Amino acid sequence: MNRFDTSQIPNFPKEIVLGWSEVDFELDRSILSDEETKTLANFTNEQRKGEFLTARHLFWKLINDLGWDSESIKLRKEETGKPYIETAERRKFVSFSHSQDLVLCAVSESLDVGLDAETLDRKVNPSIVKRILSENEWEVYGEDDPISLWTMKESAVKSLGTGLRTNLKDLELSKSEDGFFTITINQKEELQGICFIALNHCISIAF
Repeated sequence: MNRFDTSQIPNFPKEIVLGWSEVDFELDRSILSDEETKTLANFTNEQRKGEFLTARHLFWKLINDLGWDSESIKLRKEETGKPYIETAERRKFVSFSHSQDLVLCAVSESLDVGLDAETLDRKVNPSIVKRILSENEWEVYGEDDPISLWTMKESAVKSLGTGLRTNLKDLELSKSEDGFFTITINQKEELQGICFIALNHCISIAF
């Protein structure tokens, strides 16, 4: 279980803590709640079990690193499936992402964070990219690295908690230097985001 040193990542918000771990299939299951134990048992895919268990261990590692009162914290999900942190005082924020070998977790006390990551060798069909970009975006970013565009939009969807109900073309990206994005939703609401490369992954965070 590892915590990123984000001080060297341009534009990374200090309010977000980011961790990562290789998928581990042999971790202690006693940290799971009764509900999480049932969820784990319902997975038929061993890879998915490893990702789920690793994610929970990584989450609690970050909570302990931050010195938050773990006794008062519960990891919950909204009806949409979006996770959040329930505490005695107020809701805090969390997001997960995983690839075949890696699990990532972002937590924040104040920013409603969304996290997405893909391996750099992930092949994204140009036709898929065209389906997720608006006409304006296609003119500006059509030749850009498709993984950064894909993960940035996915992280925004996770921050919003709208999942598959969101048409990715409704999220319009505007990119500045050092991987910083402004994300406009239906030409109104705005999120911010960053995208960077680490651990052979393209990692995007929206907030």
